[in-house]
Amino acid sequence: MIFVDADNFKGIRRLLREEGRGDRWIDFYKLNLFVIEYLGKNKQYKDCKLQHIRTYCYTGEYTPHLIKKIKDALENAKEEKKEFFRLELTKAEQGYESQKAFFKDVSTYYFFEMRKKPLQFSPTDGVFQKGVDVQLAVDLVTNAHLKTFDIAVVFSGDIDLIESVRSVKNLGKHVIIFSHYKNTAKDMVTEADMFVDFQRFDDELLNKFTHIFQRRETPTIPPNRQKFPPTTPS
Repeated sequence: MIFVDADNFKGIRRLLREEGRGDRWIDFYKLNLFVIEYLGKNKQYKDCKLQHIRTYCYTGEYTPHLIKKIKDALENAKEEKKEFFRLELTKAEQGYESQKAFFKDVSTYYFFEMRKKPLQFSPTDGVFQKGVDVQLAVDLVTNAHLKTFDIAVVFSGDIDLIESVRSVKNLGKHVIIFSHYKNTAKDMVTEADMFVDFQRFDDELLNKFTHIFQRRETPTIPPNRQKFPPTTPS
């Protein structure tokens, strides 16, 4: 089972850009096949029949309610704050439209589920995410208790997940962290049963589960993409 913290991956994207690797976005159509192929080459799992159960992707969601809150704040703001709210409003409106297209496309994928939490807004902090990492941690531990998986693959290096990682390991499950070393808490590196560092990947390996986008925006899935074929491990 695969768990992806989309917001945490933004930090990984930034690091990869700084390393000259391009503006990379996860290709969820290819992700599960990449994980199975990669782990299958590891001596720990080479004799195992690895199967993909489901991929969960966690993100904050732009909503009409959020946009309305920003518009109300802009309308009542003092002049020196208006530019800040205008920028937040533009980002929210663009994010809403991009996410709507993205969510529609990935909804056709087999064994894939978006786990969304509404983004929050405050006049002092602007738009921010709340509760997404908690949802990931809850799902991780719950599915371990339900014996849904034997191996959890987590695309995040967030220290907030460390207690859930320990709990899952105590239940006899394996936890593998895929992340960039510079974007991962040191305790997460040592706590994981295996840490896979994107910093060590060459471009050929990165291309197996990411796409490079030229524009800095939330991408949509290419229109010719279909659902996972029935032969995909389930």
